[in-house]
Amino acid sequence: MSAQKESSRLLGYAIVTTLTFCVLGVYALLAFNLKVFSPIAKTASDYSFEDFYYKILGSVDDEDLSNVVTIVDVTELTSRSELAELMATVSAMKPKVMGIDIVFEGLKEDSLADHKLMETAGKCHNAVFAYKLIDRTDEAVHSFFMPGDSLKEGFVNMPRQLYGGLKRSLNIGRVHQGQLVPSFVKQVADVYAGRETVALADKELRINFSPLRFSVIPYPLVTQHPELIADRVVLIGAMKEETDMHYTPQGKMAGTELLAFAVETLLRQNTLLVVPGWIVAITSFVLVLTVVILRAKYLRFAAKMPIVLKTIMTIELTVGLVMFIMIAAIVWVGFMLFSQYHVSLNLTYTVAAIAFIYTSNNLYETVKGQITKKKTS
Repeated sequence: MSAQKESSRLLGYAIVTTLTFCVLGVYALLAFNLKVFSPIAKTASDYSFEDFYYKILGSVDDEDLSNVVTIVDVTELTSRSELAELMATVSAMKPKVMGIDIVFEGLKEDSLADHKLMETAGKCHNAVFAYKLIDRTDEAVHSFFMPGDSLKEGFVNMPRQLYGGLKRSLNIGRVHQGQLVPSFVKQVADVYAGRETVALADKELRINFSPLRFSVIPYPLVTQHPELIADRVVLIGAMKEETDMHYTPQGKMAGTELLAFAVETLLRQNTLLVVPGWIVAITSFVLVLTVVILRAKYLRFAAKMPIVLKTIMTIELTVGLVMFIMIAAIVWVGFMLFSQYHVSLNLTYTVAAIAFIYTSNNLYETVKGQITKKKTS
């Protein structure tokens, strides 16, 4: 085969690949701009291959039990006086750090309970208290006894899409009222490690949601489990409060458990490395181009077979199976990058584009045939 013919084929493969992404783009524009497709568009915009990989990990791996983070569930505990007693009890059991995922907003009618809570908080020198940032007004909601000279606090807001979406990332810090402030997760991780786990910056890190369980102790049973408290991160918060539930790649999750995954990610230094969009675009093009070339070579190979074998190899079912094997190989490589090296390569566009190769190839052959016909006529 001449070099000119090979170059012509490679050009054709590149054109088919480009057409494939153009066709995909047309369908994407329709999905995101026609109201009838809005549920599909909303789902697609928040989908990541991470979700698929986590499902695989959950089905093949047993969940590890964290030996770092313990959660004390206070869903049923509403008395500030009893919460103060619980904080004192847990603090006396010598955790490395105690994260209080509760915002004690405003004073209550029971001034004695408020005073007791404030006094206890002042004695818990290894505690980190939560507060909430209000994005619309650049204000914050703190516990009534904050700020305190010796008390640490951090905001518990997690990044997400403006109108919903899964919680996937943690904040290291944010600029609030012109000042860079640390997140609750960073504060807890730093106290536990006894050093700065990551430099304070206004940035996000991807949480690693690999299968992991946390010991959850109902608050009345805390004293029965000293081995789950001493030298650990102890997060005190509600595990069954519906208003504090969030959707994550691991499904619906309590806010305190979400914070636990974030703390583990910082302490283990196994945050996911999300591949930048421009690298994803180039990788997607190369992968789809490779599939286009392999598909063409397969069809040429099948065309040389005896008539019966040729018929079997070229029917849509068989060609579809070959394409499925190619997709499976690509997804497997992506999964290995994810599970072994914590690299998140979004293959959504790659897989979606491969589905349109047949259409794009037919379009290319039709146009090419018309051009050839005009030249010879």
